[in-house]
Amino acid sequence: MIGRTYLERGQPVVVLIRWSGPGPRNVLIQRADGSKVVRPFRGLRRPKPTTEES
Repeated sequence: MIGRTYLERGQPVVVLIRWSGPGPRNVLIQRADGSKVVRPFRGLRRPKPTTEES
């Protein structure tokens, strides 16, 4: 999970830190513009795998 790229509203973000515990599972993400935001992990989606044709 840490270091992986996810999509937030169709835009790529990278997960830097995650917290776990009894409350919401929050993550620190870095957006494409360089800003860092703490938000719930819920709602982030994995990008569709790219297929390489040869």
